[in-house]
Order: sequence, then structure tokens, then C-alpha cells
Amino acid sequence: MSRIYVQTWQDTYLSVVPYGYLLSMSAPKHERAFYDELKNKQITSFVAEDAGQVIGFTTGGYVRHSDDIYRGEVYTLYVLKNLQRRGVGAQLVAALARKFKHDGIYSMLVRVLKQNPYRRFYRKISGTYLTTERMPFAGEVMEVDSYGWLDVSLTWQ
Repeated sequence: MSRIYVQTWQDTYLSVVPYGYLLSMSAPKHERAFYDELKNKQITSFVAEDAGQVIGFTTGGYVRHSDDIYRGEVYTLYVLKNLQRRGVGAQLVAALARKFKHDGIYSMLVRVLKQNPYRRFYRKISGTYLTTERMPFAGEVMEVDSYGWLDVSLTWQ
């Protein structure tokens, strides 16, 4: 997971986030954070594999910032660049949404950097644009778009 995380960030955000931040990323650095996150029983994770190799993953759980409408949140969604646009991301989000529904979480949202060229993906899987916020990130203030689903089952219909 840490390898995919670093690779997709470097592929996607090269001209978006500070270069020094991307350069400082490494799989070994992030491996421990993912290990600790996966031990947390409040976080759900799914991976996509191809020929025994992990090609993508998603994590999610209860919304991290208080929200009156949306109870669940997609924390991460990453698919290797050369395997995108094949339905892997949609399948991962749908798996997470089904788990949310099973756990009594019927609405969810995701936050994504506004300059992420792939953010339209969330509209493609029935996400509704909610708002744009300015948030601190990597020593800068960046715009973050939120997309939401009032009914998590809309992600797999």
C-alpha cells in the first residue's frame, strides 16, 4: 500500500504540491503509518489485486470532521496510473460503501485536492459536489473539493 501511495502521489501531483514534499516521500517512510492505520478497527480497507500484486486500495471510516449529514468518509483511494480507467477505483469505492451500509453508515463523503486531475471520477460514480475548502497542506494552503453521497448504495448502481 505504501508503494502505491507514493507512486500515485508522485504521478498525480507533480505540478500540484510542492516538489520537495513529493521528493521526500518513500514507501518505507509510509509503511509504518499504513501498518498502524490498518490495526485500527475503526478503519476499513480494501485492496485490488491483479496476478497476486496489489494494484490499488481504499480506506475509510467515520467522517473525520464533524458533519450533520455525512457519516462515512473515503479517506484514501489509489490505483496505479497504468491500471486506471478500468473500473478498479469504482469497485473499491463500492466495496467500501457496501461495508458502510452493513455497519449502518448510509451517507459518505470524500475530500480531494481541487487540482487533482482525477477528481471528476467521483462525479462519475454519482458523487455530488458539495463544497470547496481551503486547508493547510505541505506548508501551503490548498483548495480541497468535497463530494458526497446521501445514499452509499448510489456508488454501485
